[in-house]
Amino acid sequence: MKKIKLLTVLAVASIALSGCTKEYITEEVTHQHTYYGSQVSTYVYTITPSQWLRNEGNLNPGGYNYLYATFQNSDITANVVNNGSVTADVYLIYNEQLNLGSWNPLPYVYPLEVNTDNGIIVVPENIRFEWNENEVTFIIQDLDGYDPEDMISNLTVRVTVTRNIL
Repeated sequence: MKKIKLLTVLAVASIALSGCTKEYITEEVTHQHTYYGSQVSTYVYTITPSQWLRNEGNLNPGGYNYLYATFQNSDITANVVNNGSVTADVYLIYNEQLNLGSWNPLPYVYPLEVNTDNGIIVVPENIRFEWNENEVTFIIQDLDGYDPEDMISNLTVRVTVTRNIL
């Protein structure tokens, strides 16, 4: 008899507690779907070596030296600045013989091998982006603060703009 009462109490408690949890999750999802929506646009930019501009700081370690390329993007509106988001990925080839590559989210740091009089050194190179209303800027900067190497090939970057529809 005690087992039946205990099982009954546990069953009622289980149903009551699980009902509360499901209702909370449903309300949260329903609220988001009812009142908010998103519209997504994707752009692919191929940045040629001649499109990179150079900002030269004092050319010393810790200086503000970098390459940058700015593009107009009319989908980055005031609504996106205030309520949306912009993400970017860079496409990098990891096997030239098989022409295999992958999309990597920005910011992305990769090891750049540089030939010097003392041999090959590895410099961490940072690719990042910034965005404002109607424009997106891609930036390449050495993490040691020196002037980055010139770009000698095209760089492909994908930008995704998410607008909230209120």
